[in-house]
Amino acid sequence: MLRSALKLIVLVLLLTGCSPRLIRVEQTEPLLGTTVTITVLHEDYQKAKEAVEEAFAEIKRIETLMSTYINTSEVSILNNKGLIKNASADLIFVIKKSLYYSDISNGAFDITVQPILELYRNSFFKKGMHPTGDEINKTLKLVNYRRIFVKGKTIFFSKKGMKITLGGIAKGYAIDSAIRILKQHGISHALVNAGGDMRAIGMKDAKKPWTIALQNPRDKKDVLAVIPLNNKAVATSGDYERYFEPTKKFHHIVNPKTGYSATELISVTIVSSSAIDADALATAVFVLGPEEGMKLINTLNDTEGLLITKDREIITSEGLNFNLLSKRNFQ
Repeated sequence: MLRSALKLIVLVLLLTGCSPRLIRVEQTEPLLGTTVTITVLHEDYQKAKEAVEEAFAEIKRIETLMSTYINTSEVSILNNKGLIKNASADLIFVIKKSLYYSDISNGAFDITVQPILELYRNSFFKKGMHPTGDEINKTLKLVNYRRIFVKGKTIFFSKKGMKITLGGIAKGYAIDSAIRILKQHGISHALVNAGGDMRAIGMKDAKKPWTIALQNPRDKKDVLAVIPLNNKAVATSGDYERYFEPTKKFHHIVNPKTGYSATELISVTIVSSSAIDADALATAVFVLGPEEGMKLINTLNDTEGLLITKDREIITSEGLNFNLLSKRNFQ
């Protein structure tokens, strides 16, 4: 009789869909040159809080390894000396991943553009003018991802004066690392948001996915589209993120082949299974432009994209799940 009663209770729970009440735990911190927010939904507040705190600790650890703004970081040591021994497994993985995306994008993604970015900063912020063509061409000789070598735990450049930036990929890696920590704590509903680059664990609850609002790159108050996320990552690259002068002709996404900022697109959003892939691809596609960029997207599994051209035309891959709120050509 007791066994029958227990079976009945289990059956009722299954039929009614009863589940523990999820408690929302959310924390925001300034990291990775932006604002990072981690949102967790879990039935145990204390476990959720501990998971979030450890995830933030992991993001901070990644930042101390890969930031060009921290003098003691591994990236800064590599840039200053042209070589680093006993590099962390994290840095080795990210650099190898960077070289992979350089290869498949025919060099459109290239972490050795740091000297060009430094030239831009020095020209605009110290001289109040854009760099000359001669200055760009001279600096461009230091840009070539094929001159980065990884031998065991040693990373080095084959040309003196070379430097790297992981600004187009490290944020994605940090997000993925935070997600890994959350999963280790048994979290099954979470969102890590680092300045608009995000990755979700599961859905927001049993019925609703996480939803990401994609802003108009020319009007932050306007939302162009809404993208649902369920165990997916999304990253956006745009000329409006960091630029050196009001016209946005010179911004931080540099074409490694010309030394000038890419201008065919104003925004690229990539949806993929991992944040590091979405992050790197968003930059690569932005440099490639609409036609070559969409070709690259279509060659990759589990990858979708939404591109906005300089003429403000919205182009999407066929498999992208989204809700477009504005016209295909917006003003």
